[in-house]
Amino acid sequence: MELVNRVTTKRTIKWHDEPINHEQVKKTVLRFKKLLDKNGTDGLNIINEELELPQLKKFKVSSVEIKKSENLVSDELKKALMVAASNIKVFHEEQKKSLISLPLEITKGNFLWREFKPIYSVGLYVPGGTAPLVSSLLMQLIPATLAGCKKIIICSPPDKLGKIAPEILWLAGQYGVKSIYKVGGAQAILAMASGSTIIPKVNKIFGPGNVYVNEAKKLISNEVSIDLPAGPSEVLILTNDVSKADLVAADILSQLEHGFDSRAYVISSKLNVLKKVRSEFNKQIKTLPRQQILEKSSKNTILIKSKSFNDSIDLINDCAPEHLILLDDDYPTFLSKVVNAGSVFCGKFSPCSFGDYASGSNHILPTNGKAKSCSGLGLIDFGKHITIQTSDKDGFKALAPTVKTLAETETLQAHSQAVSIREKYLNESSCQRSVSEIRKTNETQVFINLNLDGSGKHNIRTGINYLDHLLEQFSTHGKFDLSLSCLGDLHIDEHHSIEDVAITLGEAINKALKDRVGLKRFSHNETLVMDEVKSSVTIDLSTRRILEFQCSPLREKVGDFPSEMFKHFFLSLINSASMTCHIVTSGENSHHLLEATFKAFGRALKEAVKIESSISTSTKGIL
Repeated sequence: MELVNRVTTKRTIKWHDEPINHEQVKKTVLRFKKLLDKNGTDGLNIINEELELPQLKKFKVSSVEIKKSENLVSDELKKALMVAASNIKVFHEEQKKSLISLPLEITKGNFLWREFKPIYSVGLYVPGGTAPLVSSLLMQLIPATLAGCKKIIICSPPDKLGKIAPEILWLAGQYGVKSIYKVGGAQAILAMASGSTIIPKVNKIFGPGNVYVNEAKKLISNEVSIDLPAGPSEVLILTNDVSKADLVAADILSQLEHGFDSRAYVISSKLNVLKKVRSEFNKQIKTLPRQQILEKSSKNTILIKSKSFNDSIDLINDCAPEHLILLDDDYPTFLSKVVNAGSVFCGKFSPCSFGDYASGSNHILPTNGKAKSCSGLGLIDFGKHITIQTSDKDGFKALAPTVKTLAETETLQAHSQAVSIREKYLNESSCQRSVSEIRKTNETQVFINLNLDGSGKHNIRTGINYLDHLLEQFSTHGKFDLSLSCLGDLHIDEHHSIEDVAITLGEAINKALKDRVGLKRFSHNETLVMDEVKSSVTIDLSTRRILEFQCSPLREKVGDFPSEMFKHFFLSLINSASMTCHIVTSGENSHHLLEATFKAFGRALKEAVKIESSISTSTKGIL
């Protein structure tokens, strides 16, 4: 442990040393890569033999092993893991809201938005060399499942008996992950990147590890994506309170016990505080079990007496620590000045251990000064954004001249031509009442293209099969072209999807009708018979929102459609479409009751939207 007095020395603090054997690490990792590329799965055992690790006949964990883990994990540990998982889920689920981008009308008729899409296959590395870090699995597995990653691979080093820690297997089982492999170190990273072994290739690799793991991640970063440079643990603690020296020593040791290359720093403007910390450190280190590791990592600890408040801030931001602990009650004065840190812990009741395990924040953080440009792991790392745009006729007419001018200035004539060639559709589509409508909430994303003057073509995917069927009947019988897609939280309930589809369809109808001038407006009473069922629908396209609804009793569900949402669907649609509608459907067969109503509604709406003149059909001159 070294003490540096910034008042008496101008020495620059060297925060992050290159490993002494860095070149040897690079050579070893590159050699492992060549072994795996040449020998495939057999290469894993060649490496195991060299490293004096157990030779394995099967690298993939069996379903029997996963099942047995249930009885090998104590109820107390299961409870602790579930509490931690719940907090991590809450924090990362909140991040999902910031990933939702609503369509923005940049200029009239030109819409842009971004869609968050999960990465299809991810590889999660769970360290286990000195201890099975089940907490690292929590930090990766929860955001991966929340993001919606379809294929999750887990690699973790086995013990001397060739077994992965049961708590890791049990936790993976709770999330339905079955692709677990008994491979650790650099070779696990290399295998997930190449696909040359039994371990499948993935799109992106996650997880912290030692210098070999991080070197492997650097080596394969041109082949697959990696999360962030999460290397040996580090902590920086700021305090000027001598009474908290015992807390400082405990927090230092909590990070140094990770590995021999872990690092710790303490900054204080008071020399007596640093001396007291050193004394407390020497007391506490004797009581801890991981003596061999602590003996080495304690040499990576620097106590720093700063010259001033500003000097302390400069030191923090220059270090850009993985973990920063602002221990004293005046932490708000420092917090606003901190710009480089992986994760910050404020006040005496916020130990770094909280973030390592169960507060909800992610403990996979940038190290070695990378917090100057990198963030800690989050939900966004398990997906990517796709930019989407669409223009209607007005938007096209407004933007086309600008784009053609810019393209011709850059002498990119084909770009200009790609715009000009579309101008022929401006007159062709002028008589059609065609719109796009998008609705995005925390629960659903609904996209609709509707043409009131179509021929009944449809492409509908709501995730609810019977609702798809009903909307297809509406489209066919109303002669409306309807393309509709809904992504909703159907794993929780159908309610949000059904309601938001109805609202969005109503909004599309309302938008397509524009000012409603010249509409027939009133449909005659449209009656449709299906066997014993009769449905009568009458529509008035005034802007008064009224629904009169009568229907014979229905069974609880028709297919996968909950019958309680039948009336609610029409109520939501009528309100957002701004119309009056009377529906009376009677009969016995629930399937026919729903289907006849949607058919009759489509036919009635087809009549009401017909254009008969260029003047309003209201005696008041407006609808």
